[in-house]
Amino acid sequence: MTNTEAAMANRLKTTCCIVGGGPAGVMLGYLLARKGVNVTVLEKHKDFFRDFRGDTVHPSTLELMYELGVLDEFLAVPHQELQSISGVVGGYSFKVADFTRVPTHCKFVALMPQWDFLNFLSERAREFGGFELRMEHEA
Repeated sequence: MTNTEAAMANRLKTTCCIVGGGPAGVMLGYLLARKGVNVTVLEKHKDFFRDFRGDTVHPSTLELMYELGVLDEFLAVPHQELQSISGVVGGYSFKVADFTRVPTHCKFVALMPQWDFLNFLSERAREFGGFELRMEHEA
């Protein structure tokens, strides 16, 4: 096989290609697949299990999960719920955030490893048929 033939064999045919399998890329892939768009997400790592900066899912994202009809399934994934954040500085205690007052169905921040969030989203996206996640791929 020539280099040209090898390159042609590795060509990707899809309607939409998303480079990067982080939260934004996988969520976009999910949303597009949900609407019937053939989408391929390319992720350069072999899996999602690595150190991330964010392991929190905020009430606005949880509300999106509710609107998409997957909130109950999502909350079945092991997580902790943080309803407020308080602190003490110089002997004074104060509340930094109170999520119990937000106008959403989930009045908390879900503490969940990002790899669980990404695995959940990509598994749900695959249910639509037009979604493909290619690990160890770069553009």
